[in-house]
Amino acid sequence: MEEKEELAHLYQLYLSNRCTAEELNRFFSLIQKGKEADQLQNLLSTTWDQTPMAPETGLIPYFLPQANQPKTAAMNHSAAPRKLYPMLRYAAAIAAVLLLFCGIYFYRAELQQSIGGAAKMEITSVTSSRRQIQLPDGTKVWLSPHSKLTYPTAFEGAHRLVSLEGEAFFEVAYDAEHPFIIKSGQVSTRVLGTSFSLSAYADQEDINVTLVTGKVAVSFDANGKTTEAIITANQRVSVNKKEEKMSTINFPDAKDFLDRRIGLFDYKGTPLAEVAEDLEMQYQVQISLAPELQNHRFYGHLNMNNDLVQTLKKLCTVMETNWEKDGGQYVITK
Repeated sequence: MEEKEELAHLYQLYLSNRCTAEELNRFFSLIQKGKEADQLQNLLSTTWDQTPMAPETGLIPYFLPQANQPKTAAMNHSAAPRKLYPMLRYAAAIAAVLLLFCGIYFYRAELQQSIGGAAKMEITSVTSSRRQIQLPDGTKVWLSPHSKLTYPTAFEGAHRLVSLEGEAFFEVAYDAEHPFIIKSGQVSTRVLGTSFSLSAYADQEDINVTLVTGKVAVSFDANGKTTEAIITANQRVSVNKKEEKMSTINFPDAKDFLDRRIGLFDYKGTPLAEVAEDLEMQYQVQISLAPELQNHRFYGHLNMNNDLVQTLKKLCTVMETNWEKDGGQYVITK
């Protein structure tokens, strides 16, 4: 039996409530394929048009006046009730059509928001908050503040595809047959099973992939050309979006990102300008350094889970500097 004929047959069984469980699954499977959408719409329209709109007789309660009816009959509680079966049958057919219309509508709405055929989930972390998520394949994600992760409710097909805006730390569940791919604008990071940090804030000039364990391939698409770099543990790939360049460096302190994923930042002589950039990303504020502080280096720990004022106080105490809020930005001076 061709699918068109099968769909029409199962549709009639559905309306008359005579589908077996197997037939019902097959019916919705054909709907979900979407190949016979026009035929299904015609079937629905025909059913609607051919459903008689019978008068709603027998539906008025005995205690209300009824037109063209003797009062004695209206007051006769024991009068034989009118047969409602035809109307109920028509109502059931209409309800079935409406239910099917709604089911198809919501299925298509969900399908339009899909990644790889499955419904899409979107997790957002607001300023100064962190989210820990476990994906359907067992992959764990630590989402940094002001970041957004989009992923399917179930991974289907040859790849496990997600997208990231902002920063996150990934512990990817190993699956050699289904590579894990993270899309961040023009940059794609492809892994099988590993742990790494990916920073791809929209207002940041560089996209950084810092590898803690395993092996990843990072590709960058620009001007019709794709550049790819493969890195191993304790290495970093940086993509400069403005200059459209990719570079690879050794990064011995990659393991520090195991603490950074939960907001604990360890600095070992880091230029104060870089610390200020971290503060800007974590708290989504503007920080201005006095010119004489640009090359100063910071040694210490900062807990970015604390509020900004507390973090600035600790930083300035260690650096023997001062800070103040000037309009919409924070200024650090000597």
